Order: sequence, then C-alpha cells, then structure tokens
Amino acid sequence: MVNPHSQEISASIDIPGRKMNFEFNLDELPKYWYSNDAFRSTFMGALSCQFPEGEKMFMDAVRDHQHKIKNPRLLEQIKGFIKQEAMHGHEHSQFNRFLDTVGYPAEKYEAFQKKERKWMRKYIPAKHMLAVTCALEHFTAIMAHQVLTNPEATEGMDGQFKELWKWHAAEETEHKAVAFDVYQEAVGSYWIRISAMITITIMFMMRTSLLQMVFLWKDGQLFKPKTWLSGFNFYFKKPGMVPNLWRDYIDYFRRDFHPWDHDNRESLTQWSEDHENYKTL
Repeated sequence: MVNPHSQEISASIDIPGRKMNFEFNLDELPKYWYSNDAFRSTFMGALSCQFPEGEKMFMDAVRDHQHKIKNPRLLEQIKGFIKQEAMHGHEHSQFNRFLDTVGYPAEKYEAFQKKERKWMRKYIPAKHMLAVTCALEHFTAIMAHQVLTNPEATEGMDGQFKELWKWHAAEETEHKAVAFDVYQEAVGSYWIRISAMITITIMFMMRTSLLQMVFLWKDGQLFKPKTWLSGFNFYFKKPGMVPNLWRDYIDYFRRDFHPWDHDNRESLTQWSEDHENYKTL
C-alpha cells in the first residue's frame, strides 16, 4: 500500500495546461548549445527526439484506462496531463527542427517512432503500455527534479533552450503521478510495473545512447577522447547524473512507492511564481 500522505499530496496538485510558443532564432543558436560541449548537447538532443511521439504514447496509454477511473479529482488531473503532454510534444518538435538544420536525422527518427507507436498500441496489451508509461514518467520526473533544483544541471545552456527545459521539467513534476495513479486504480500489479521498469531502463538507455552516437558520428566527434571524457564526467563525476538520480530511481522498486514520496513542491512553487505570466489553456 502506498503512503496515504503521498496520495494526499498527489490529489492536491493542480495540473494546468499552458499555451507555449518557444520561438527559436535558429540563426543565433550555436550547434553545441549546452556549454559548447558536443556530448552534452547531443545527449539532450537525443532525449528531445524521443519526446513528440513518446508524449503521444503516454496520452494513449492513460486514455485507454480513463473509463476505469471513478475518482473525479484524478479524472480532472488526466485532462491537465493530456494538455501538458500535447504541448510538450509540440514544442519539442520545434526544437527538433533545429536539430535537422544542423544535420541530425531528427525528423527521420520521429517518423520511425510514429510507426513504432502505432505497432505497439496494436500488439502490446494496454495495461503493459500504461506500466511502460509509468516507468518513463518516473525517468522524466527524477531528471526534471535536477533541472529545477540543481543549478549545475542547466549551467551553460543557451538561454533560448534553458527556458524550454525548465518549463518541461516543471510540468513533468506537476503531473508526475497521474499515470501512476491511473495505473494503481486501473491495473495495480506490482510485478507488471517492475518488469516494465527493468525493460524500459535497458531500452531507454540503449536507444538514447545509439541515437546520440549517430549524432556524434555525423559531427566527427564519436571517436574523439575529449568527447568521451566529457561523457564520463557528465554521467559519473560529482555531481554527475548517475549519482544524482540513482537513489530516486531505485525507489521505484519499492512495493509502497508513490511518485510524491519525493516531495518537491517547494521547487515547483518557486518556478510557478517566477512564470505566473504563462497563459493557461
């Protein structure tokens, strides 16, 4: 049984849809927009390529179980979740057009993912797709926490892109428990949830790494020692991504886990106060 306090926090979170339009000035954007670093910039680019179709998959998975939800508050949050995920997909598609302009196959990858998403929805049971969604939402939530709370996570980012990633992180935090709460009410199996996380951990890391290597290969950076030293530092050197994320990641395997066991409402409130001028849908 999950922590009742975490469930109370989850029910208290408002999930507004915000109308965004990040107008990137492509003529002024450097190719390596993250600390002038090839590894960091291509890693974030590889992540962004997976968002447009990934967000559609998340929306499909939640919608497919919406008819089983009786909790009116959760039904209201589902509407906000869908609005936010739709906007994330749209804005990251705009970001991915930048990737195309600098020679990366972002559009081709999105087309592949679109076919893959349709195949998965047709052949993989809906409850497993919802478990996959919960796993990926946990990944995005714990990475979002670093973006919101660790200044070093965004230090060196080009200003146009920094706002995109911070906005995305804030909304991922707001709705981080929606798919999980739907899963608990509609499916509830611990073993399906955990097996999906194990599978997704392997697949997500392999896919992101392979796509990033394609980007680096196209740039002639793949076999440069400097690139891989930067990658090692990014992942492991304090405060590296793996040490920062590991404890939050492993919590997911507890039977009584709930996303709001990681209570970061304070950072969410701070971001909301700083961006209260954003229009809601």
